[in-house]
Amino acid sequence: MSAFPEPPRDVYDMIRNGVAIVAHPLALTRDRRIDESRQRALTIYYLVSGAGGVAIGVHTTQFKVHENGMYEPLLKITAEAVDQCSGRIGKVVKVAGIVGNTQQAVKEARLAYGLGYHAGLVSLHSLAGESQDRIIEHVKAVAREIPVFGFYLQPAVGGVRLSYGFWRRLIEEVENMVAIKVAPFNRYATIDVARAVADAGKVGEVALYTGNDDNIIIDLLTKFKFTDRRGGINEVKVVGGLLGHWSFWTKRSMEIFRLVKSVAESEHIPKELLTLSAQITDVNGAVFDAANDFKGVIPGINEVLRRSRLLTGRWTLNQDEDLSPGQLEEINRVYSSYPHLRDDDFTAKHVDEWIRGECTGWGELRELSLSDVKLMLSGAYGR
Repeated sequence: MSAFPEPPRDVYDMIRNGVAIVAHPLALTRDRRIDESRQRALTIYYLVSGAGGVAIGVHTTQFKVHENGMYEPLLKITAEAVDQCSGRIGKVVKVAGIVGNTQQAVKEARLAYGLGYHAGLVSLHSLAGESQDRIIEHVKAVAREIPVFGFYLQPAVGGVRLSYGFWRRLIEEVENMVAIKVAPFNRYATIDVARAVADAGKVGEVALYTGNDDNIIIDLLTKFKFTDRRGGINEVKVVGGLLGHWSFWTKRSMEIFRLVKSVAESEHIPKELLTLSAQITDVNGAVFDAANDFKGVIPGINEVLRRSRLLTGRWTLNQDEDLSPGQLEEINRVYSSYPHLRDDDFTAKHVDEWIRGECTGWGELRELSLSDVKLMLSGAYGR
């Protein structure tokens, strides 16, 4: 990797070992301009909640920011907020979403790397219909400007179906790939990527990150094992996540992430974590609007953040975009059903400080135990 721009060694080690990276939403005013104070507040909220990284300019941010002049300001606002807080909370992985044709993607990668971003999450939706060779050359061009996260985005929100053979080639041919965000919302496709990493001999070098918001805990607990041609066993693990689901109720999500990471290496997976996994998926289905092919995913996330006073409205860059019919009732249902997954007390305590730009609350994470999870599932946690 020496011929390419690299993240600092300690950041690269963080990525390989696995951290929780929040896919960062966009804070807008009513007239659909960037609400800078609340944009910073969101970043601070994620960092003091225990996130190991943030990703801006990604699907959760809304891809339209790459077209309307918001991309560079958002990169700067986010980087400034990270730098402001990192002196207290330690290193943070900064990821920039990279989109568009090769000319645009290279320009964005160069900009992001110049602003101190450690990696670029390369979206391929604009290359739908192109050949494998063309897509791989595109990613190579970006990788010459910034270390890359490969990105398998689910087709329901614009992603492209990509084969095992594609991922095997991409992993083998792109020298500056540090990780892959696996987010097809499809178990077969997820296994394709894991097998490609194993067969390419890149285990431990190219990290797997779940983007499967519908299966977060299962991904983090699973050890994929594949037999090679010589009869050897190659094991691949999902080491971290880069998730839109983590953009709300973040403190509790980070506490759960830490618990799951600690359990993942044990021989016994407690059944309570499987139940908790199903509850998290249920929340995601409501907020992401799975019932309507994810049409209300951005308004859904923004609605939850509005209830936490981190946003003032659920507006998106598309004036015609809002919650789907029945989605609000579903969000109300999961609010009532799963109070143990929320962090309302934490946000209520600090939200005004975050809006003022203060990095408060960073020492308040709890180390959850399996006993805590049992209490959560019984309804007794926090009483």
